[in-house]
Amino acid sequence: MKYFTLFIVLLLHGSVLSQVVNIENRRIYNDTTGLSGSIDGNFSAVQNANLLYTLGLRPKVQYKSHDKKHYYLLIGDFAYTRSSDEVFANSGMLHLRYAYRIKQSPWKWESYAQAQYNRLLNQRLRSLIGTGIRWKFYDKKGVRFFLGTSAFGEYEEIQPNNQFNTGIRWSNYLSWYIDPNDNFSFTGATYYQPLFSNFRDFRFMGQYALLFKLIKNLKFKVEFMIYHDSRPPTGVRNTIFNTTIGFSYGFG
Repeated sequence: MKYFTLFIVLLLHGSVLSQVVNIENRRIYNDTTGLSGSIDGNFSAVQNANLLYTLGLRPKVQYKSHDKKHYYLLIGDFAYTRSSDEVFANSGMLHLRYAYRIKQSPWKWESYAQAQYNRLLNQRLRSLIGTGIRWKFYDKKGVRFFLGTSAFGEYEEIQPNNQFNTGIRWSNYLSWYIDPNDNFSFTGATYYQPLFSNFRDFRFMGQYALLFKLIKNLKFKVEFMIYHDSRPPTGVRNTIFNTTIGFSYGFG
């Protein structure tokens, strides 16, 4: 039952075991100014030896100034999975980000703050604050590439042994959005976050998605996520991954 439950948790919430939050796939890429956003929610119930139910909530709010120089993003990600007698997953995250476009260049200066908790990682609280630069170095014909680098300070409380971790990490990422036409798209983001005081203490995360058009209105989708922590909390695996294969049908 325990392994079956963990499989369901990872299937429904592939990034629930990751300390690295992929902000790139939560941005809203359009020319809309002012306030915009969305709220995604889900509920599932699976009957095996016990009844297992899962709740999920993913709000997202964005504000872009009319001159497109100022950008605010607030995102959340909450997941809860339990049976009648045991809680398997209980995680939550709030991330606030501000970006300022430097003149009319492809460079942005970004600052951010984040707070989260995660039962599967034995994490009572993790908070961080950071700042850095983002560069859109390619943008032609439905293909966009971004590079980002920043530094952030983090504070973490690990239970049940009341361990406290602090440090300053160097966060680097490469992301891309390849969407030249309606037949194919490839999106991805790769993060590398070493500790400044010890580069052997690092976190790596990659999330990638491929979408192919099969026939009219029917698409095939493959998603893959991998996460590695060189020094995870006690009882947590160094490396986890998740693969999802599915179909998307549109109409109208």
